Amino acid sequence: MLLKFTKFNFAIILCKHYKKYVPILIAIVLVGTTSCKKDIKSDEALQDSLASHKEEPLPKIDTFPKINYNLIKFTSNSRKKHFFDSLSNVPNFSQHILMTLNRKDWNYILSSKEILVPEKFVSDIRAYSFFPLLYPGARHLKKFIIMSAHYQGVAFYEYGVLIRFAAVNSGKEKTQTYPGRYALTFRQLERHSSIDSNWVMKYYFNFHPEAGMAFHQFTMPGYPASHSCSRMFEKDAMWLYSWGERAKLDSSKHRIPLSGTPVVILDHYPFGVEYRPWMQFKSNKDIILKLPDDPMKVDEPLIPISQIPEDVRGMLRHRERFIIAEDSLRKLGIIRPEVEITKSVNFNKLRRIKKALELKKKKEMLKEKEDDF
Repeated sequence: MLLKFTKFNFAIILCKHYKKYVPILIAIVLVGTTSCKKDIKSDEALQDSLASHKEEPLPKIDTFPKINYNLIKFTSNSRKKHFFDSLSNVPNFSQHILMTLNRKDWNYILSSKEILVPEKFVSDIRAYSFFPLLYPGARHLKKFIIMSAHYQGVAFYEYGVLIRFAAVNSGKEKTQTYPGRYALTFRQLERHSSIDSNWVMKYYFNFHPEAGMAFHQFTMPGYPASHSCSRMFEKDAMWLYSWGERAKLDSSKHRIPLSGTPVVILDHYPFGVEYRPWMQFKSNKDIILKLPDDPMKVDEPLIPISQIPEDVRGMLRHRERFIIAEDSLRKLGIIRPEVEITKSVNFNKLRRIKKALELKKKKEMLKEKEDDF
């Protein structure tokens, strides 16, 4: 459903403060709840059809209208204040749409020098997806996740039908989230980072245990910033936490590799080449990604062994892949020649060891004093 305005016309508000955008900042189109319900029923029908007739071709439809985007630059704090004051007066205005388009938390949007703004605000977030609404390659999969590190977004499919689209902030250059096929493994409502135990990751859903890679809620600054995880907004991480399926267990209660919901990371972020490429989008139809014909044939990721903690390297499957990974990733251009990747260190473990040694030393000193008496 498109947002319904009763007191303010958003286009007039924008044009009042941003006259140079008059030719492009046109109108919020009103659509009733009937059309929205129709889309939902249509999706349910598609899913039912795909589940029972998987051999039939997927219908070629796109139920969402073209939505133009405008890159608004703030030349002064007063202009920025006018703009956000105007937004606050729009009934039912959704911050989540702007957050998703800009891949950043609301506090970062408020401090930005420029933001991407849609001409139409559609409550169904899939309208802003650069992934296709229908994915034939995933038609046989009950659930499937595919992420673009390049465009910092992730799509969730059920039997080839897109059911949700979300923003991510993936790994920074020295600790990238590498392309390849993964699967969800285990989840925790809250998990403390091994780098700093003060960092609490909510709705944590791991997809590579040895490398510690996971989807979870955390600060979203609007660019790759993590230590190889894929950060999400709390709303999206909470949804995935309930929707995703964990790895199955064998008779010995060990996780069966790649048995949870499949995850494919399609590409890598263009570090040093293009900054925030999604900010260049002119509309929701600018780019619709071409996805693999068969996602289950995508190779497992190449992850440098230096990014695996030493105490778990003995548990690696296909250990030789991890050994050759860094050299291969450099040849592929995914790791740039001048970049030195960060080695994985469990700082929490080091802190525990240091604390234990300090405690031991303290006890020894106390004992020495007692012996003196």
